[in-house]
Amino acid sequence: MSMTREICISEMLVNKYYIPRVNIVKVRLGGIVAESRLKIKDNMTGYQVSPSLARDLHLKGSKKLRLRYDSEEDMIHLGPVIGILATALPNRANLEELDPTSLQAELTYLSHIGRTIAGMVYIFLPASVNWSSKSVKGYNYRFLSADRGVWESSSYPLPDVVYNRISSRRSEIRNSVQSTLQMLKELPYTKVFNPSYLNKWQVYQTLAQNLFLKPYLPETRKLSEQSLEEMLTKYSVLYLKPSNGSLGIGIIKVNKLAENNLKFTVFSRSRINGSTDNAAQIMKKTSVYRKEKPYIVQQGLDLTRYHGSVFDIRIIYQKNGRGEWQIGKKFARIAPGRSSISNLSRGGRVVTSRSLFKSLYKKKSLIEEKNAKIKELCQRVAVTLDAESNGNFGELGLDIGIDKKGWPWLIEVNSKPRKTTETEASQIIMRNSFKRPLEYGSYLAGFPVKAIPSDS
Repeated sequence: MSMTREICISEMLVNKYYIPRVNIVKVRLGGIVAESRLKIKDNMTGYQVSPSLARDLHLKGSKKLRLRYDSEEDMIHLGPVIGILATALPNRANLEELDPTSLQAELTYLSHIGRTIAGMVYIFLPASVNWSSKSVKGYNYRFLSADRGVWESSSYPLPDVVYNRISSRRSEIRNSVQSTLQMLKELPYTKVFNPSYLNKWQVYQTLAQNLFLKPYLPETRKLSEQSLEEMLTKYSVLYLKPSNGSLGIGIIKVNKLAENNLKFTVFSRSRINGSTDNAAQIMKKTSVYRKEKPYIVQQGLDLTRYHGSVFDIRIIYQKNGRGEWQIGKKFARIAPGRSSISNLSRGGRVVTSRSLFKSLYKKKSLIEEKNAKIKELCQRVAVTLDAESNGNFGELGLDIGIDKKGWPWLIEVNSKPRKTTETEASQIIMRNSFKRPLEYGSYLAGFPVKAIPSDS
């Protein structure tokens, strides 16, 4: 061992963290552990590491990391090291032209926010990991001017925590991605959160077992000719949805106008309308759009409208720097024209939940009651799904519809809510919705942070 590796720690920190007074100590940064000489000094504040220890740990620059003593592992832990896993680094030179909902807008913004965190934050790709040296080729975005910049790469230690921001189901199921995720999960010091996309049928089965949640869930079954027939006897409107779909693609709406008069609309690149008289025919006529994919059939709801348009409330529900769930962002998505789908990717627009509720309920006490109900619903859904996944979620997107009687329904849950860098409401709320998962990562790594207030 090269004994020029040295860490000097102030007397105050040694006492604060109960660091054993030994000559040789293990120091960990992310996935790298190095033995080092320990010097305790009473005339300094904080800590310092020697150049050779910094080099062996892949420690960057002068940015101060936090320090704690990990008594279980008997080592000094510097951190947190948070790796944001993506499958591509889009690189449009001019940021002015970027769509604020695009992956690049999100990753450049996350990289920018990462600099404000006490810790080491980088973005990496499945091919970036060097398993034998326990290091990662990580990327950060450096702004050259207000609207231009470059991705810069550097060598970092394996992360304490992986924030999975893989942006599509198609990318996530690739073998290379799956094997990287699996290997990351098996590392001794690494935790992964937001492990995967959700399957609508599995989510329904999990939540429907909870007696509190049952009344808020539209009845849902696996799609088959028989289940469609049974559901048509109970409801005049049904939605057929891909179990693994997102962004409103592939949804089929079925209207029962009379006993043998069924109309259906397929929402694909454009809208396709058709009519028929029975369940078997619907299965047949829509099979070309469903392409053998697993589907669910869901009870249609008689939702209340906002100025004549259908809407839902989208809530970004996040864990904070103390590991507690809270509302990160809450807004209403208004469907375009007479459409019944409010996804922003389908031309929906956003209004604040505040102005929506004001227009619907007028009375302050009633608005507060509705908000409290929705908040409790979010909490129960998050805790139930989290328990099922061994506590691996850091954020969820919940879509809530309100029917004409004022009852809230949970329409959908998404484990990878897209966040936009553009906002109708407050810049602060938008910024915090990006920052909170990094602070949750900090908490998971053993470095809790004070919670940022929620957008309730």
